[in-house]
Amino acid sequence: MKKLVILLFLFQIISACSATKENIQMERKENENGIEFTYKPSNSVFSDFQLKIIPNDYNLEITEEKNQSIAEFITRTFPEKEITFEIKNKVDFADSGVNLEKITCPHCRREIEFEKWQEEMAKAEESDFIEMEFVTPCCKKGTSLNNLIYDSESGFSKYQITIINPDFDKVNQQELVSHIEKQTGLKMKLVWAQY
Repeated sequence: MKKLVILLFLFQIISACSATKENIQMERKENENGIEFTYKPSNSVFSDFQLKIIPNDYNLEITEEKNQSIAEFITRTFPEKEITFEIKNKVDFADSGVNLEKITCPHCRREIEFEKWQEEMAKAEESDFIEMEFVTPCCKKGTSLNNLIYDSESGFSKYQITIINPDFDKVNQQELVSHIEKQTGLKMKLVWAQY
């Protein structure tokens, strides 16, 4: 009897291990902006809350093979959540939605008005965010839109992971970033968004 229990236990472990090695199923869409992969389990729920994960290096280009490796890790971490992986042809802004209330100058720490920021964003967007430099209105020093201090983490990237309704209270942010960086070898940051 003892041998049977041990064999059943070993069978469960082997089954669990082989299940985690199966390829995840994602829908692939290609358009003029790049490639988008979507993992959508049947029990996922749409929400106004999103967790965006982007590389610290906004010019970093991710291959489809690297994306697959990242996707396998993220979908194991959030198996019941809808997740989108975007490989973009150009830099884009990963915003935090209504969470963004204040933008500050990195030099003098004074607040930059949203109207001025939107004006500079519109100029930068014309160059596909290649040219993000501008002179701050407060202290008249040169900076980049990427170097501004956003009170709710935001950023620019060519690669973005978006997790819908990620259970904010249950996510250990430091641990998640550490695991993603260890898994991918890339420095990443989290952008919590609400719309």
